[in-house]
Amino acid sequence: MLKRFVQWLDDLLVDEGSAAVVKAVVGIMSFAVLLGAVFGNAAVKAGALVAAILAVLSFGLLLLSDRRDLVRQLEMHKELVSKYSKQVAEDRHPSYDVITWEEYAAIESNGDVRKQLTIRAKVLNDLRVLRLVQGCGWAQPARYRRKVRVEVRKLLIGDLPGASLSTTVAWLKDGQLVLMVHFPEPPKVGSEITIAVEFSWPAMCSPLMRDRRPDTFTLQFATPVVYARYKVALPRGFDAYVEPVGFEEHQNGYSCGPANDDDGRPVFLFEGFDLPVHESVGMRLELKGRGGPA
Repeated sequence: MLKRFVQWLDDLLVDEGSAAVVKAVVGIMSFAVLLGAVFGNAAVKAGALVAAILAVLSFGLLLLSDRRDLVRQLEMHKELVSKYSKQVAEDRHPSYDVITWEEYAAIESNGDVRKQLTIRAKVLNDLRVLRLVQGCGWAQPARYRRKVRVEVRKLLIGDLPGASLSTTVAWLKDGQLVLMVHFPEPPKVGSEITIAVEFSWPAMCSPLMRDRRPDTFTLQFATPVVYARYKVALPRGFDAYVEPVGFEEHQNGYSCGPANDDDGRPVFLFEGFDLPVHESVGMRLELKGRGGPA
């Protein structure tokens, strides 16, 4: 019976919309209260109670169904935006060249990460959307992905923060996050732009910090990059082994290893000049010791 009722409610929602169902629910509850007040016997009161419960249940199912439908539509639209923005980027000449790419990740002992990304680029073509892809290296459950927060803003001369930029976030099937930054108007061709991106990403480095498994911190670009830096800060009291990824030790133009401590945190740094296109370069870290800070 409940299954048929839910199906009926869902059909009504599709045909009439949520407003009509809300009105029906309010009407049922009002009628139930009126009957109980007029007749006052136990049977009528019991019937009124059942009607009220049914009305509340209907309203709850309505909200749940409506929300699920909206979430499905929103995710579908996000996937389409991500898909077609990628096709546009691949079917035309690059819209920009990255001059400097500076990424900083501060890792907490539970694996949560605060990441800051600063990109300085030269505009080569009509640039309306900047597409970035970020990943955490493991199949995160949806409960973590829902808590990821992103903020993007333009940096002015002297790295003064400007207004925030509109963004669209979509998740690929392999767990990667696609961030699309929308410019209110295309920057002038030949000009340089700088944007700052901040991520708050729960459990991003959980395999490294909780499972004590090696984790990679790499960069891959679809356009030429003059200089890139990836700085990773571990929690205080921890230490790690580090090795290069995508290049040989002492290879010209690349380096990775321990760096100066950042506010008491052990820091590891990758630097590269004239980075290759469509190739991953960076470093791999593995915590030293077992079970706690070194």
